[in-house]
Amino acid sequence: MRKLSLSWDLPVVAAAALVGAWGITTPSLWRDESVSAMVARMSFGDLFAFLGDLDAVHALYYLVLRPFAAIEAGPVEWWLRAPSWLAFVGAAYGVAVLGRRLAGPVAGLMAGMVYVVLPIASRYGQEARSYALVSLVAVAATWFLVELIEGRRPRRAFAGYFVSVCLLGALHLYALLLLLAHGVAVVAAARTSPERSRREVVAWVSACASAAVVLTPLVVIAAGQRETQVWWLKRPGLAEIGAFPVEVAGGVAGAVVLGALVAAGIWAARRTPVVGVWAIVPFAAAVAVSQVQPVYHARYVLYVVPGIALAAGIGLAVLARRWSPVAAAGGVTALAVLAAEAQVAQREPGARPDDLRALSATLAAERRPGDRVLFVPHRYRLFTAVYGELYRNLVDVTREPGSAVPRSGAQVRAALAGARRVWLVSPWIGARYRDDERLVGLRAGFEPGPVRAFGDVRLTLYERRAES
Repeated sequence: MRKLSLSWDLPVVAAAALVGAWGITTPSLWRDESVSAMVARMSFGDLFAFLGDLDAVHALYYLVLRPFAAIEAGPVEWWLRAPSWLAFVGAAYGVAVLGRRLAGPVAGLMAGMVYVVLPIASRYGQEARSYALVSLVAVAATWFLVELIEGRRPRRAFAGYFVSVCLLGALHLYALLLLLAHGVAVVAAARTSPERSRREVVAWVSACASAAVVLTPLVVIAAGQRETQVWWLKRPGLAEIGAFPVEVAGGVAGAVVLGALVAAGIWAARRTPVVGVWAIVPFAAAVAVSQVQPVYHARYVLYVVPGIALAAGIGLAVLARRWSPVAAAGGVTALAVLAAEAQVAQREPGARPDDLRALSATLAAERRPGDRVLFVPHRYRLFTAVYGELYRNLVDVTREPGSAVPRSGAQVRAALAGARRVWLVSPWIGARYRDDERLVGLRAGFEPGPVRAFGDVRLTLYERRAES
């Protein structure tokens, strides 16, 4: 039986490894990935000081990334993205195992392959952020939930579920919306088995309550950092809601096909409610909560994609039973073909929101001895300096050496004494940063040249005025 199971899982694991590795080093690291790299390379003292002001919600991920960020051999993109690649492979395997357990080997194989071909899954499987790991932990948590519901090895199921929920919250607090889906599944399952209802519900509530105790300090810290962490989130409207399935499947046609398969799978697995609620409830909850307090972004609900793939895999298994296995294979192939354009596009060199590699190459080609660099706002050094060797060869006037506190405008002017050229690295300078005192200090003696855009990051060369 073990050999049979392995033979069903190997194609999924191999396909996930290949798709996840395909083009993983081609797109430039972007702003969020730069933060991951820079924070993961900090000394522990600097790391804890940084987390006290920002990004405490990603502390666990930075610790996971730390040994990979320290590796200097080979492409930096590969090592920084490797944990997400491994998580993508692991999540695909977990989806296949869950599908096999809930609906048979064909459903498991199909579910795993659907997960592999969905562009959004491999997109974040190639990013140095926590979202692919969140998906992996969501799969693990759902596996232990199924064990909890079925009453198999209850102590192991309880311990595994508790640990999984703690990890889920530590990697991304908003992912705890998955627990709403789990709660619905527990209650629905308990209603079909009254003799086990009390035990199942009590076990689930106890595991969640225990995890809540563990996660409370992080919740308190994150609440205090919210305004600097996710101030940019907006209330999702119909456009954002409709865009999610398109982003998942890689296009409108793919979303239609995927939606039909998911609907068929949810209906076929109606006696196994965890399938339907996983694919729907967390997304709906995130959208609903965001009408009052924005918490929604497509990547923040990435952990529902394994549930979508699971439901679609069960839908394909229905096709295999009613017609033939060829029909199920054709369904996966159709999804892959419809997603191919998106898969290729997200692996282009400039596919990420910022092209920090091109920015660094431009600076390397055009800098001169004695050039300075200024980051406005000062955290943009963290956001852009992942290709850091170049920046170590420029005099950074943003802050005093060894200090995390930015210089004042007057201090910037003093630090620029004798300089002829200054590179400004910034976002678009609109009303938000126009009056930044460091920028005011720079403009007091320097004239800007043309602004060049590398995604959302801007590079501007300032040269000293003749009278200065």
